[in-house]
Amino acid sequence: MAYAWLTFGQAKAELATRLYPAGEFWSDAERGLYIALALRIWNCLTAFFVAEYPITLQSPFANWNAANGSGSPRQPALSDIDIYTMMEYMLLEPPTGGTWTGTNQFSIEALAQAVQGRRDEILQVGATNVTEITLPLTPGTSRATLPDTALDVLRVRWVPATGQGSPAVLQRGDAESFRTFTPGYLQTTEPPLRWDVISGPPLALTLDTLSPVPATLQVLIMQAEPVPAPPAATPLGMPDDWAWVPLFGALADVLAAQEEARDEQRAEYARKRYLEGMAWLKQAPWLMEARITNVPVATPSVIAADRFNYGWQTNSAAFPQVVVAGVDLYGVSPTPTAATSVMLVVVANAPIPTADNQEIQVPRDVMDALLDEAEHLATFKMAGSDFTASMELHQAFLGTAKRWNARIQESGIFATTLRSEVPRGEVQQPRFAETGRNKTWLDTQL
Repeated sequence: MAYAWLTFGQAKAELATRLYPAGEFWSDAERGLYIALALRIWNCLTAFFVAEYPITLQSPFANWNAANGSGSPRQPALSDIDIYTMMEYMLLEPPTGGTWTGTNQFSIEALAQAVQGRRDEILQVGATNVTEITLPLTPGTSRATLPDTALDVLRVRWVPATGQGSPAVLQRGDAESFRTFTPGYLQTTEPPLRWDVISGPPLALTLDTLSPVPATLQVLIMQAEPVPAPPAATPLGMPDDWAWVPLFGALADVLAAQEEARDEQRAEYARKRYLEGMAWLKQAPWLMEARITNVPVATPSVIAADRFNYGWQTNSAAFPQVVVAGVDLYGVSPTPTAATSVMLVVVANAPIPTADNQEIQVPRDVMDALLDEAEHLATFKMAGSDFTASMELHQAFLGTAKRWNARIQESGIFATTLRSEVPRGEVQQPRFAETGRNKTWLDTQL
């Protein structure tokens, strides 16, 4: 089933009417990008586009699987080139993507540097690019070195060599907890219990004992993507719908630069939207429901599974679950030993039309709000009083999203559990210190 009442071409024509004379200042392609951006932001705020994603896991079975691979409704298609193109439109420069044919106000190098910095910050804060790496551990040592792409560590599992013991998930700690709970930890040779990344040098992962046998550490990290090198495309490492967050972060940076590029009003606006986006991303659901062989199962965070379903990776009697580690990464409990069907009900990418005769996939009561946001985004390049006057359109868009969410929360018995406002792993193992009741440092900056 699909909405079939308004085409992409009709939506662009409606936006052109709002932006008159659109043909002179906003091209057809540009108006389409603003509508697409509004659709993606709407999905970020409401988790509107939900889809089923069937998977068959085959041998060899991995600890972790990606939920955004080929065929997934969450498969990413955007790269840094798409962000450069959008920035060029919004900065009144030729939309040439990863090359530069514009004025001396900006440069592709400045855009790339800004996008990289904000992108990597988002990957860390939002845990959108979690992966498992393996580090060797020599007997009699307690330290391994993380790669410089590691932005943060989520989980550490000690795996001794075959026949030398059983794997164990380690607890997060620090040098003081080592001293308190493992007296003589620097001289103790036995299986470790805790790990630490804050008490030693940068990129050092330290254990609370000396490993008694050859072992490996299976480490879940938030991983940075490669350094952008336009005109070549570089992955963003986050869902497509959230690409607007580094877009605004990068706009804030380039508009805060010195001399002719500086525009304090728009830089502050972009910075505010960037910080709002990061705060929303931390709370965004992506997995709504899961089934293993068509049986509904719980979807706890990896931290909760490690605590309450201990040994789920090796225990054949573990509770059946789909275990979540960050965004778009999941494991199956217990680890399959034969081909296994898994169904993930996920928040899909917002469907972006690619032709004028394709319909916009939103209900009738939402389209006006989407056009409000698209018009507001289109006026960014006008700056000054014209842009300021469009703020009411953005507020109307946010108001529609809030009312939509308020209605959804009352439309089911456990709606707030399906669309949790706090990432599940943050409940058992917070990653950010609170500076006030239910507030993090980031929240105080909004």
